[in-house]
Formats: sequence, C-alpha cells, structure tokens
Amino acid sequence: MSTLRVDTIANTAGVDNQGKIIQVVNSTAAVPRYQATVTAFTNTGFSVSITPKFANSKIKIDFSATVYATAHYVYLDIYRDATTSLSGDATNGFTGPIAYYTSYWQNSTLLIVDSPNTTSAVTYNIYARTASGNVNVGSQTGTVYPNAVYLSATEIAQ
Repeated sequence: MSTLRVDTIANTAGVDNQGKIIQVVNSTAAVPRYQATVTAFTNTGFSVSITPKFANSKIKIDFSATVYATAHYVYLDIYRDATTSLSGDATNGFTGPIAYYTSYWQNSTLLIVDSPNTTSAVTYNIYARTASGNVNVGSQTGTVYPNAVYLSATEIAQ
C-alpha cells in the first residue's frame, strides 16, 4: 500500500499558463454592411467581446474585411470599449488611407495586441472613416462569413 503525503498545497493559478492561449472568441453576429459618409472615426457596428481570465493577459485582435470607398480613402481603427483607440492616431488609424476610389472591393487585415489589464468584459469595435464620399465595410452580398468581415479576440496568458 502507498501513502501520499503533502505538507502544503500552493495555489499556482495562471503560473503554468504563461504564453498559452486561454480562449478565442469570434464575432458571430450577422451585422449589415456599414455604409456612411463620415470624416471622423465612427463605430461600424462590427465588434467582439471577451472576458479575460487573467488581468495581465494579452488580447490579440484579428480583423479582416472587404472595404470600398466611393470618392476617397478608407481609414480603419480598433477601439476598446468604444472609447480608446488602439492605434492612438485620430487621423490615420491603423491602416492609413486604403481603397482609393476604385470599382473594386479591397481586403483589409488588422492584427493588434492589447493589454486591457482587467478581468471584466472588454469589447473591441471596428471604427472607420473616409476623406470624402462613402466608406463601406463588409460585402454587398453577405456571402462571406459574416458579410465579409471576420473579427476575433484571443486571450494569451502572461
């Protein structure tokens, strides 16, 4: 017969998780294509929410969408909780000017790592603007998941 003896049990929650993916959340809501004439960054309605398990986790946000401009450039940015621009650039956002007045939809992809320092729910919103004319985010037909927009948040333990 074997005997197991333990002097103490130490809580090591999170210690052995460093660098590991804790969770992945993707946007599954079908959001209509965003179309507007806006020269200041405006919420497109595309968002993803995640509740980090650890306060010191990094959150990697992946975004891919088709974009189109009717007159001038499209600029894209990601905001945390609809208040904090992750690019910190109120003029260019993350992408700078893309999709200059063409008759083709163009793909735009963003990847950013954030440190929200919380275990409360965090929402990441896609913001867009144009120099003039209409900015369009998401496809005309909606045949690609969802409406040619993919948005996900991945928690990585530190």
